Amino acid sequence: LAALALLVLSAAGSTGAPAATGLLPAGAVSPTPQQRMLAPRIAGILEQNHYRHIPIDQHLSPLVYQHFLTTLDGQHNYFLASDIASFDRWKYRFGDMIHTGELDPAYLIFNAFQQRNRERIAYALKLLDTQPDWTVDESFTVDREHAPWPTTQEQMDELWRLRVKNDAISLMLTGKTWPQTADILRKRYQSV
Repeated sequence: LAALALLVLSAAGSTGAPAATGLLPAGAVSPTPQQRMLAPRIAGILEQNHYRHIPIDQHLSPLVYQHFLTTLDGQHNYFLASDIASFDRWKYRFGDMIHTGELDPAYLIFNAFQQRNRERIAYALKLLDTQPDWTVDESFTVDREHAPWPTTQEQMDELWRLRVKNDAISLMLTGKTWPQTADILRKRYQSV
């Protein structure tokens, strides 16, 4: 049930209408009138036809909210702890959102993710301008699902420095030179 409700909330494609409320900045991806209209209908269908007849309410909302965050940034590589703290005000309102069609908070979270993604890619590309120091003994945790959200920009930058270095090491172990590795990673990051 939570996953199906999430489909409505995360349908933030490039076809979104310009922001119509004060919550979303001008030009941000926002729910279309059709998505706003369909959300309450989908909520009713889910509640009536699910075999357990689970209401989409303040009890289910935190689960949908958490699933939404996990779908966007399950490895805690983009959002800062302060982002999550600012989103938490909507944790118990996801049920209300789908019932009313007022999906703007979900789109605000999605737009914040897009912005953080652009920032991280720009940072990763900048890192590729200089070959990493291979003599430093460092480690990178690939599975960050249970890791805390970075609390500062410096922590996020360090996480991404190690991530880029790890990606580079993986390629160089296949016999690639640094220029080849940097070129491959640049193309990979730009295609995200």
